[in-house]
Amino acid sequence: MKKSTVTTIVCAISMFGAFVFSGCATTPPRATFVQEISPGSLLRASDTISARVEAASDVNITDIEKTRIARGLEEKVAAKKTLNPMTREKINYEIEVTLTRYEKGSAFARAMLAGLGQIHIDGKVNLLEMPSKKKVGEFTIRKTFAWGGGYGASTSIEDIEKIFEDGIAAAVTGQSENNSKSH
Repeated sequence: MKKSTVTTIVCAISMFGAFVFSGCATTPPRATFVQEISPGSLLRASDTISARVEAASDVNITDIEKTRIARGLEEKVAAKKTLNPMTREKINYEIEVTLTRYEKGSAFARAMLAGLGQIHIDGKVNLLEMPSKKKVGEFTIRKTFAWGGGYGASTSIEDIEKIFEDGIAAAVTGQSENNSKSH
């Protein structure tokens, strides 16, 4: 085999590996901030939170799925905010999530080959101080899962929703993702 052919194969395998590992089910996504959340507005132990999940017009998701994500997000934030000390008066917040992509993928396709049948959840998130609805933070967040084999086939959209929720909770509390499970 020619050296250039070997180099091409090694490069292709490396890129494939990087692609596959970027889709690990247990790695929370990182927020890309449009408006940073100031340290004074990060959620604290005494704050209250409600979450509302909507979807862009071209996103196919049921009301039950939106409610499941909202409830899961409230639970994730409640757990992470307890790590922040109560250094100010209680503030009521709403997390407003607009899903811009929600694709369940195909477990069968994922079982056949990594990279096929991917799961995607993308969203735009606003953190609002209530009752004035003052926006104190805005970011986008994306989670893709692309593993194959048995692991890929046994991972569901509900599993990826939980990790997506972890990423949002980390962003609004200022807690790093390393407080979550990693692979």
